[in-house]
Amino acid sequence: MPTARSQFCPRLGSIIRVESAPLEAPQAGRKVMSRLIAIIVGIVVLLAAIVVAVPMFVPASVYKQRIVSLVKAQTGRDLTIGGNVGLSFFPRLAVKVENVSISNAPWAKDRDMASMREMRAALKIIPLFKGDVQIDSFMLVDPVIHLEVKADGTPNWQFESAGAAPTETKHAPSTQGTGAPTLRQLSLGDVSIENGTATYRNQKTGASLAFEKVNVDLALPSLDDPFTANGSLVWNSEALSLELKADRPRALTEGGETPIELALKSSKINSTYKGTIRPFEGLKFAGNVTLDVASVRDLAAWLGNPMPAGKGFGPLSIEGKASGGNGVYNFSDAKIGFDGMNATGTLAVNASGKRPFVKGLLTVDRIDANTYLASDGTAQSGGGSNGGGDAGWSNEPIDLSGLRAADADFTFSTHELLIKQIKIGESALALRLNNGVMNVDLTKLALYDGAGNGKLTLDGSQRVAQMAASFSISGVSANGLLTDAADFKRLEGKTALNFAVQTTGQSQRQMVGNLGGKGEVKFTNGAIKGVNIAQLARNVGQGALTGWDSGGSQDTDFSELGGTFTIDKGILTNNDLKMLSPLVRVAGNGTVDLLNRTLNYHVNPKLAATLEGQGGASDAKGLEIPLIIEGPWTAPKFRPDLEAMLKNPEATIDQVKSLKGGGGKELLKGLLGGGAKTDTPGATGATTGTGTTTGTGSTTDSAPQEAPKPADQLKKLFGG
Repeated sequence: MPTARSQFCPRLGSIIRVESAPLEAPQAGRKVMSRLIAIIVGIVVLLAAIVVAVPMFVPASVYKQRIVSLVKAQTGRDLTIGGNVGLSFFPRLAVKVENVSISNAPWAKDRDMASMREMRAALKIIPLFKGDVQIDSFMLVDPVIHLEVKADGTPNWQFESAGAAPTETKHAPSTQGTGAPTLRQLSLGDVSIENGTATYRNQKTGASLAFEKVNVDLALPSLDDPFTANGSLVWNSEALSLELKADRPRALTEGGETPIELALKSSKINSTYKGTIRPFEGLKFAGNVTLDVASVRDLAAWLGNPMPAGKGFGPLSIEGKASGGNGVYNFSDAKIGFDGMNATGTLAVNASGKRPFVKGLLTVDRIDANTYLASDGTAQSGGGSNGGGDAGWSNEPIDLSGLRAADADFTFSTHELLIKQIKIGESALALRLNNGVMNVDLTKLALYDGAGNGKLTLDGSQRVAQMAASFSISGVSANGLLTDAADFKRLEGKTALNFAVQTTGQSQRQMVGNLGGKGEVKFTNGAIKGVNIAQLARNVGQGALTGWDSGGSQDTDFSELGGTFTIDKGILTNNDLKMLSPLVRVAGNGTVDLLNRTLNYHVNPKLAATLEGQGGASDAKGLEIPLIIEGPWTAPKFRPDLEAMLKNPEATIDQVKSLKGGGGKELLKGLLGGGAKTDTPGATGATTGTGTTTGTGSTTDSAPQEAPKPADQLKKLFGG
């Protein structure tokens, strides 16, 4: 059966009567507000009743002791009044108490549960006799409140009556439906808290909070009228201002739900909420929310969960419908801005685990992956430069440990994706982030006028970052992709590319040096910009040359260019380079040292006697002039491969013979030493190839001459 008890009731009778059943520990958290209100108001009412009942000439020490005894009987706690008690009852009931404190639970850390330097209150007299409390004014000066939860879940605001023996009695449900003690009526006029302090510790969860400089103004016409609060406080050295309106205060005292409007403002976070809330038995809410955060990284540190050093996690804004409870939160019709990216969709956050877990379905205007890479991401100079200088790969640390801050499961569609300087167009991707490993599956990829798909993995779970990527693309503009990916502007055409690479390292330079993988690339209907291969072959014949400008200012058009490659420890190896073009065929093989940005290629341009391009024979007959391309890729050197030519000079001569037309014959004559020769000085006639002289001068047979060697002629021709 329910038991009727009077809390802090004077001898004249019960001013505040509470109908309650024996409390159980799980219900205690829900009743904290009504308990604290009952304690404070009970003290005030008790003091007021004494004023009415006790003649004015009774010494203050008499009723001070009576108050202390009654509080002890009702709560089992010690009430201390260290200062004066001032009482008056005309024209209103007024109480002023100095240096008041109430002791804490025996197991709690702090000696007092609550204390204050001064408490002032003024009540209307007539409503008291009806069981109502109408407070004209109420002020707490320098209050200090310590709330604490024991490891077994017992809160320090759960009181035990002195001398009451523990009982295990079955009781009927309370008339209030929740078993929570309730006030019949409460009215607050001018109520304020000045320079307050409050702490909360939970031995079970380890949570700890401390609020300082609490200054609040409250208004509560009645428990059935809206409650308003405006004030400020300091938490973690940060000032916050608060505005609150609760439509049904009585529901809060009974552990129920009420509509509220809430606004929080600080330099770290600004937020508004309009909806419903139930604060006890696990916080639950549903309504419209806005959130603006200047820096997520700074906010996390302020909340006591600092993120690893790194880039990104800056500005955040959220607007939408929110609901949640017990660490699980949902956002629908969400509009989200994060690190300069804007998204719409749905979002769910589970903060109850070791790491927050975020799940979402979002449409994003742009995703900038560079935001979360510790290196500066600045593109280095490459083939587009004519100079010889090169800044090299960055040694700035790459730290992916920020990926450990949360887990995620996202489905994205985006209009733009940025990775380093590479710009990817309209795309769809699925992102999975678990324990510091992010897997991105690009199911749709619009890339430089082409299309494709790919996968990207960033692993920040270990001390050393790891990356892997595989892509398959076609129809891509070579110039746009290579310019943004490597600042190489010498190639145009449509590209088909398949590759899979992986690397690890703590800087960009380490990652390039550890790069491995394989792939295949094919360019069609394009051009090598600023390089005329035919002219390059002729120029190299005059000696070694340096720089891409050695091929002249014209371009070399091609119908097909490509090959396969492997990468090992940053060295790219290609053994089947092939280019098909009218009048020119090119075959080659060599290596590219990606780390040191150097080339070492053997290229065999062939001046072919055919106009066939793409699809034509790669072994068409023609004059082949082997070249070596070596040195830094910003300014490589070109020279003839005399060693290859001298190994088989007769083959070179045969190639010349195979050329059609007079031009080929004249070149052959030059190689073999044929053609017209001038006579010795003083001779007036022309000497034929047989030694016969014609003209008016004397005729003599010339001395026999040694036939020229093909090897010597090749050396002479190519500057050897």
